[in-house]
Amino acid sequence: MSVFDYIANAGSSLPSAVPSAAKVYKDDCMYSFDTPENNEFGLDVCMSCYQAFARAPQKNYTSEHYSEKRHPLYVNIKKTLKPESERLKKDSDDLSMESEESKTKQPKLEIPEQKETDLFNINTCIYVAPLDQSTSIEDSPEPARSLANSILSANSAEKNDEIKAWENEVYPCEHSTDIECDKVAVELKKCAMCDLQENLWLCLTCGAVGCGRQQFGSDIKGNSHALKHYDDSGHAVAVKLGSLSADDEDNCDCYCYKCNDEVKVPNLAEKLLNFDIDLRSAVKTEKNLVELNLDRNMNWQFNLDGNDGELLTPVFGPGLTGLQNLGNSCYLNSTVQALFSFPSYRHFFSQLEFDKSVKDPAADLRSQMIKLYDGLLSGRYSKPNELKGDNYQWGLKPTTFKSHIGADHYEFKTNKQQDANEFLLYLIDKLDKEFGLSLNKDFKFLLGSKLICSECHNGTMSEELVDNVSVALNAHVIGMDEDGKKQYREVDLNECFSNTFDTERIDGYQCDTCGKKTTAFKTSGFTTYPQNLIVNAQRIQLENWVPVKVDVPISLPEQLDLGAFKSPKFENGEREIEKDAQKESDTKFIPNAGAFEQLQAMGFPEVRCIKGLYHTGNTNAEDAMNWLFAHMEDPDIDEPFDPAETGQTNIAGPREPDTESINNLVAMGFSAQLAKKALVVNSNDVNAAVEWLFNNPDDDGVIEDSKPVVNIQRETEELKQALLGEATKPQTASYELKAVICHKGNSPHTGHYVVFIKHEGEWVLFNDEKVVKCQQTSLKDMVNCGYVYFFAKV
Repeated sequence: MSVFDYIANAGSSLPSAVPSAAKVYKDDCMYSFDTPENNEFGLDVCMSCYQAFARAPQKNYTSEHYSEKRHPLYVNIKKTLKPESERLKKDSDDLSMESEESKTKQPKLEIPEQKETDLFNINTCIYVAPLDQSTSIEDSPEPARSLANSILSANSAEKNDEIKAWENEVYPCEHSTDIECDKVAVELKKCAMCDLQENLWLCLTCGAVGCGRQQFGSDIKGNSHALKHYDDSGHAVAVKLGSLSADDEDNCDCYCYKCNDEVKVPNLAEKLLNFDIDLRSAVKTEKNLVELNLDRNMNWQFNLDGNDGELLTPVFGPGLTGLQNLGNSCYLNSTVQALFSFPSYRHFFSQLEFDKSVKDPAADLRSQMIKLYDGLLSGRYSKPNELKGDNYQWGLKPTTFKSHIGADHYEFKTNKQQDANEFLLYLIDKLDKEFGLSLNKDFKFLLGSKLICSECHNGTMSEELVDNVSVALNAHVIGMDEDGKKQYREVDLNECFSNTFDTERIDGYQCDTCGKKTTAFKTSGFTTYPQNLIVNAQRIQLENWVPVKVDVPISLPEQLDLGAFKSPKFENGEREIEKDAQKESDTKFIPNAGAFEQLQAMGFPEVRCIKGLYHTGNTNAEDAMNWLFAHMEDPDIDEPFDPAETGQTNIAGPREPDTESINNLVAMGFSAQLAKKALVVNSNDVNAAVEWLFNNPDDDGVIEDSKPVVNIQRETEELKQALLGEATKPQTASYELKAVICHKGNSPHTGHYVVFIKHEGEWVLFNDEKVVKCQQTSLKDMVNCGYVYFFAKV
């Protein structure tokens, strides 16, 4: 049978166009990072299920898919980089055209997007897997020809995810929806408090014009006079004048100083008329905040040169593969690189294989982690990028992983910069729920805490299973630099641990033994020492109730001995009170230890910390902090709070959704089957289930039970018991530094993240798709910018 006849027969049952609800995967293979650009055979997009597969050297995934699913037809896409001379000629032609246009009109600032056809020769055809032959799309019979063209013209699943992520960026806040504007003419040319004529912000309440803050990683100046205006007046919302554009009202920069975040302002054009500003004739003159952040993250060199000014040497090979920046994904890239630098992660995923029964590998965490392991460790994608230069790799583009891991998280599903430490803890939790505790077992340890009443000297001892420790910093200001930035005294990690595990005084303690309201003392320490230790420096602190990052230098001993920080024991005169373990585990709400410590370090009272964590799912400090800021004026904010009275328990792990929760979701218009699935996949969190339902309107509600459910509660208890047994034996408490995630910027949600990793005895800097060998003298960024530290036991 000829190729033409085979396509005619096989294609007769195919539609003539991609169904509207279908996802079309055509950027990389479902099981590898092979793409139309880096695979000599291109990429094969299945015309039956619209998933992409590669005929890769290590495995022919297209052939496997045909054998398993009997899908015979594929649209093959192959992209070959054009010779440099052709690309340079196109750039030269574009510049000449821009020069001519500039004589007749004022150009608008934008981030130019090069067309693929300017860079690549793109060839497409229909590939018939059972015959291992191809033919042109134009010569193919209907409906295969129309369907192939529909696949080529459709947005890829990656592109749609990217669009959806940007749409989730910015929302109105309570302050931006309730602005009463004065009607007044204003002077727009310069800051009212200084002579700056750029980076100007207009107060939407009174029309005051002030300069913004210095933009990190940019040459745009700022003296923070718009912020000062807010401090003086309380007018919360301002708009950046240079971002105003008649063509793009939705992307005008608006900022709420009270929320300390970007916001949307409803009816912005109408409000601007009060200040004689007609948005219909406005022309953008400066990059907006999104564009500035993209520029910083995608182009900033961080520390690619040594102290002698020489460029650091790019390195390539297995374990030295970069991850492309997706705009603001450096927090994710750095976290993933750090975790896969540990032998335990590499060994775990080297033993796993793809589950081919999974309908959509792009929506399966196991598949995505195996794919990442292969991509990072194989070395196949660690090659120089001819488009960007030898300092850049082609690397991996982790779009599908990012889309999946953040799909059910209101922050991580966006393209905004995020806190690397929060993402790390979130990712570890997701991996625990997917694979059980075996993957992250080497990071788990018992943290012991002793609480003693100062009156009767009775107290309790508790052990909590944790996977990280957050250490406190003494932010001692020693001066200001020439730009007015605070300079801090250098500390070392031993001092940070001493601050963290120092005895804590608790006033107003109600003792259940002696019945007195008195003072208690709490001490903590390591009951066991993990094989691998994650340490987060509490750089986020509150200044005037606004979270800011403090750049305290932290000297790093490559060897760390934590033997002095063992968990406390009862001393002479102290008596341990036995607890009803079962009753406590059933009724007591135990706040997330790391998040609780971060909130206390920010200055929140204990009762507020507990309330914030309780009302936001007990997951992370940022959510709790945002809840607290929103409820600062609640009359009962400082009243004693007992979560047990609400029915909230500390039970972790999967359980059957209760009938009331299912009925509540059914009352919103969802089917009982879909409501149950939403609760199951979101650990019975009703709020998260509601969000999941709106994000997955086409889900069939079927709970796939092909893989065993991980019982986190049981595994946690078993591991605790095992570790308690280890606690009675001699333990090693010496560690050596393995990796450091560093951050530069004023907030963990802006700026840039990189990670330094010790690879085969030498420090290597992973700056997205730039991977370079470090000189010993160029490691100062680890001291000045270290944020999350990874240690391995000696």
